[in-house]
Amino acid sequence: MTIICSACGWLAPTLLSEHGAVRYWRCVCGQWLVSEADAVTATPGNSDFAAVPTS
Repeated sequence: MTIICSACGWLAPTLLSEHGAVRYWRCVCGQWLVSEADAVTATPGNSDFAAVPTS
């Protein structure tokens, strides 16, 4: 499996934790990556989800 950092393009982030099919990676640039089924599924940063309205 090859995980590529979406922030800097590094090809070899370090695997830090594994829970079933979910894996947590840390890149040399400091970015956290979450993968599931050999695909990056989450990274910190901006989101395309709509903001939650507050009263």
